[in-house]
Parts: sequence; C-alpha cells; structure tokens
Amino acid sequence: MKIRAVDACYPGSSHDSFVWNVSSARQYFLKKYESVDRTSKLLGDCGYGIEPFLLTPYRDPRYNSKEYKFNLAHSSLEILWTIGVLKSRFRCLLITLHYRPEKVVKIINVCCALHNICRDYNVEYNDDSITLPSNDTDENVESPPNATLKSEDVDGVEK
Repeated sequence: MKIRAVDACYPGSSHDSFVWNVSSARQYFLKKYESVDRTSKLLGDCGYGIEPFLLTPYRDPRYNSKEYKFNLAHSSLEILWTIGVLKSRFRCLLITLHYRPEKVVKIINVCCALHNICRDYNVEYNDDSITLPSNDTDENVESPPNATLKSEDVDGVEK
C-alpha cells in the first residue's frame, strides 16, 4: 500500500489514459516488453487502452465465468484501497484544490510522501472513513460550499 510513483503535473481533469500515455513509467514497461521481458505486468482499470503488459478488466463478462472471476479479483486489489486510505488521511484530496497548479502538484506529492511515511511507521488511519475513488467524472468532484473569499493581512484583519 505504498505509493511508488506520482505524476500530478497535468492541471485540470486529465484522463488517466492521457497521463499514462505520456508517462515515463509506460515508456519503461514498453521498452522492457520490446526487449523480450514478457514477465512484468501492470494492473489498470478499464479506462486504459490495451497494452501487452497491462492487465485491465474484461468488459461485460458473463456471470460466474473466468473473466467475471478475474474482474472480481482485479477490483479487490489494494490499488483502490491505497488511494482511499490516502484520501482519508488527507481529506483535502477529496475536493478541488483551488491553488496555482504548481502548488497543487506540491500538495499532492507531499500527501503521497507523508502517506508512505505513515505506512513505514504504522500510523493508523480511520478505516471507517475511507472513501474509495469512483470514476473520474465531474459529478464525482465535491465542490466547496459557496463562500466569498476574503483576503487577510498578516495580522488576520480583513482587507
């Protein structure tokens, strides 16, 4: 449940497959596959394209078939659980971060690094509040309540 790689440098709602297609991780696994290493496999969700080294769920498998059972095993893996634990620890990741893109990248990277430190030192989390991620669509993004943003000076006095 440790996070091994993070790429949060694409502003806005970039689709997973876009980020994957331009990632150095994809290039790494593609080169390994092309150099006859056919043993390395990655897991991805149905939003990713077909790659010889990327295992994605079957679309509409027949109930109780091998494909159906594969999808059950695939969906129960720790990937979604890890993201759920990360978002439960750092609730700011559940909503849109209203900062400059450069700052959002730093926030996400720091949250992932702190998550790994928590894993290393067995820092507990409240598993009752774990929110598993769903599809990355706009209706799943929680927006902050409508509020007027006010700037404050160093003394905490409104300007």
